[in-house]
Amino acid sequence: MNNPLRPEPWKDELELSALDGCNDQIGAQHPQSPTLVLSSVWQMANPDAADRVLQGSTDEFVYRRDGHPNASSLASVLARLHGGCFGVLTAQGMSALAALVLSELQPHSQVWLANELYGKSTALFSNQLQKWGISYHSFDPTSPEDLEALTNSQCDMVLVETISNPRLRVADLEKLATATHAAGSKLAVDNTFATHLLCRPLDLGADWVIESLGKIVNGHSDTMLGLLVGNDPDRQQAINQTVSTFGLASSPLDCYLTNRGLMSLAVRMERANQNAAALATALQTMNSALRVDYPGLVTHPQHKTAARILRGGFGWMLTVGTGLARPQVAELFNSLAPEIPFVPSLGDVMTTVSHPSSTSHRGLTAQARDELGIDEGTVRISCGIEPTAWLVDRFSRALQNCL
Repeated sequence: MNNPLRPEPWKDELELSALDGCNDQIGAQHPQSPTLVLSSVWQMANPDAADRVLQGSTDEFVYRRDGHPNASSLASVLARLHGGCFGVLTAQGMSALAALVLSELQPHSQVWLANELYGKSTALFSNQLQKWGISYHSFDPTSPEDLEALTNSQCDMVLVETISNPRLRVADLEKLATATHAAGSKLAVDNTFATHLLCRPLDLGADWVIESLGKIVNGHSDTMLGLLVGNDPDRQQAINQTVSTFGLASSPLDCYLTNRGLMSLAVRMERANQNAAALATALQTMNSALRVDYPGLVTHPQHKTAARILRGGFGWMLTVGTGLARPQVAELFNSLAPEIPFVPSLGDVMTTVSHPSSTSHRGLTAQARDELGIDEGTVRISCGIEPTAWLVDRFSRALQNCL
């Protein structure tokens, strides 16, 4: 499970930039904590002033739907952390993806979708966008044959996850970017499971980065917020207009709370990564009947790829194929609770478990779930910051009682 840290300056720079947060005020006296601005509208001096703001000629604000201080400052910090030209915040992760496709795609556009994505991401294309004449093709981003086919395709966008949900497959973003651009297309990467601390997709050739910030970046299960980062400044205005027109704007409170979480992300991420690595190793050793998905294990099919494109760790998520039927999974969850609750989300400071078949991927057909290896016994674990030995012992005892 070796993944040597790259030279420390990159890590120090990212952590210090996050600690800057949104408190960019300069002066002899200003609040230590960033200010929460709840106003939905701003007073204008005259019509010319309103024109300047709404044309984007100034950094001022007029109406929250078109931008507000908490979103603007946090988006700027996150764009810098990702190495992007600009960042846009939206009401949730799905609205960040929606803003991207509504801005960049047209009727008759074709999208290549990774065959394993968050269930709602797949549903957006299969259930909604096809009504608008946008088609999609499912492919395996870890397959050399599929990458070759992508190179020779005619598509308008490629969508993958850095670390897929829930089986934690790792895409070779450098090869994907090369194949995507050879096809004259753009690569969009959902980086939620990695964050900028483990991977910066734009550095590897991606054109767009999407994240659900309400997960580990916030870390406390009390916000919904999405991020879209781009590397082409000419596309920022179109994205902003889509967010405003479709009502996808973020709330100041969610931005404020996420900024607070961002400041402690590096510390939380380090412990959560350690916990996931230790738990994955322990479970794999405990019972050979368990299928343990974790990129840090040498048995993981994309371990070498993960060691190359991820930095500072292999992530805080692991997924276990228990082989249990649903009633036995319910018993497992009951035995873990209340210390480790069943929560259909992820990224909390507390370790949580989820059941993809009945929650995040319930919208897929049974056949589609089977093809991805998602069955009733599949359990997704989001590791928090508890003491590592306690966490390993808690899961080991619970699983031994149920297997």
